[in-house]
Amino acid sequence: MMTDQRRDDLARRIADMARFKPLAGATVLEIGADAKSFAAQMLLDAGAVRVISSNHGEKWPEETIGAIEKRRIDARRLTDVLAPQSVDFVFGIAVLEHIDGLAEFFSTAKQVLRPGGLFFVQGEPIWTTHNGHHIGVIGEKAHYRFGVPGANPIPKWAHLTNTRESLPGVLEAQGVHPPDAQKIADYVYSSPKINRVGYKTMCEIFDASPLALIERKDNAFKPPPTDTLDAILRGQWGSEERYDVSGITFVAN
Repeated sequence: MMTDQRRDDLARRIADMARFKPLAGATVLEIGADAKSFAAQMLLDAGAVRVISSNHGEKWPEETIGAIEKRRIDARRLTDVLAPQSVDFVFGIAVLEHIDGLAEFFSTAKQVLRPGGLFFVQGEPIWTTHNGHHIGVIGEKAHYRFGVPGANPIPKWAHLTNTRESLPGVLEAQGVHPPDAQKIADYVYSSPKINRVGYKTMCEIFDASPLALIERKDNAFKPPPTDTLDAILRGQWGSEERYDVSGITFVAN
């Protein structure tokens, strides 16, 4: 849902992107576009002349509305649809955590960028932050959502200190309806909507890509308490190093 806060955030990020390369006259490939084309229109308002507004959703329409071209595109296979060196910008906000195949995305993004083009793509919340589980589950008793105050029953970083088998018990102890607790755990550990790539791994995948980093922006908050950090370090995601980083923006060419 596009809220005023989301619009303000998009405007800020588009302005930030324009510091590195002017948008005037540009063709922009938008990754993970919103259904109502709010971001695409904002890119046009900032000077772009064409926005390829892409999403991988099965219901995503393929249509052209003025300078906005809605295309169903798998971010991991951009060159299946787009010609090499055909766009000036690759832009996406809150998308890195959803792409299960970041190496392929980074590689094909480099191929579709024109010489001198700009890659400006962000992810948040990434898996290893406090709410990186990205929970969005409609249960029998409630709608559980990670970004809504009072609607997220998962304790901070609990998805990193638990497993699919142990998390339901943690939630039930807090009063979550047992079938809902199991549904939440199933989503957290098996939903294809998130990639479960942690901070260190995401940076390593990018560093191994053909994209040349201009700037990396880490959006960091308060780190986990000592006892929580100790529990994380003993678990499956104990080698990711930074658990205070909620979001990462890669600016590259």
